[in-house]
Amino acid sequence: MKYIYIKIKNTLKNKRLDINIKYLIKKYSRNKIINLIKNKNVYVNNKIITKPSKKINKNDLIKIFIKIIKNKYIALNKILFKKIYEDKYLLIINKNKNTVIHPGYGNKNNTIMNSLMFYYKSNKILPRYGIIHRLDKDTTGIILVAKNILSYLKLKNYIKKKKIIRIYKTIVYGIINNNGIIKKSISRNKYNRTRMCINKKGKKAITYYNVIETFSFCTLLKIKLITGRTHQIRVHMNYINHPIVGEKIYTNKNIKKYKISKNINILIKKLDRQALHASRIKFKHPINNNLIKIDSKIPNDILNLIFHLRLKNKK
Repeated sequence: MKYIYIKIKNTLKNKRLDINIKYLIKKYSRNKIINLIKNKNVYVNNKIITKPSKKINKNDLIKIFIKIIKNKYIALNKILFKKIYEDKYLLIINKNKNTVIHPGYGNKNNTIMNSLMFYYKSNKILPRYGIIHRLDKDTTGIILVAKNILSYLKLKNYIKKKKIIRIYKTIVYGIINNNGIIKKSISRNKYNRTRMCINKKGKKAITYYNVIETFSFCTLLKIKLITGRTHQIRVHMNYINHPIVGEKIYTNKNIKKYKISKNINILIKKLDRQALHASRIKFKHPINNNLIKIDSKIPNDILNLIFHLRLKNKK
């Protein structure tokens, strides 16, 4: 058995034990939590509690015993990321292109999570080894990782309450002259489950975009995510007919209308991915409440494309 310590926040005092645990561990159903309590797997201040209705006071310490299912994936003795920031509570890493975050069909043991399994063994009690959010395989940039259960729960709550600011840089087809916002719900495509689509019955999705620079046929944007739906930026930009340069799944065929020089076309093909980079993350530290603001430089493949687009503008 592995155990988790949770120190109840002030705002949760005088609440039932089961409500406190549900608030902090949202992935567990209320029934599962009640069963944990009744089966003597929950301690309050080192005493076994079997009543879900017990009231919790300020600074009470809850200890929960949870069976950890044996991990079916293999730890990878290979660093697939660069550390940008680290303390004993959290880790911020920079993800390279062509790198997968979580194991899945076709790639079970060569992901960032597999690498965390080897180098951060204490993270094994955390869901997905502490990874708070994800990036697509060919999107580069910042990933946030928790290193203990308390920081994990708080950071997940920050994500839910939109308290973590995530900024991206991207190049899109077409000239955009004004800043804007896209509010279109997203769901999984019922005809192709690996793709997402705009659907008014889907989950709420909000994307802000600001113009940084325009070129002969495309625009460099700063993107701010309010929500974090799968493929959100790619789907939203394609929806407003400004698909991301280099994107292969959602980009419509209308890009053929743009007059793109031969050498720029070669650079886009050489890029071999969407020109999308997670460039900044900003939030309050989950433990000490200090402001954390981390930047990641645009990688060389996108910088090279921007350089040549600027040269083209000068001609």
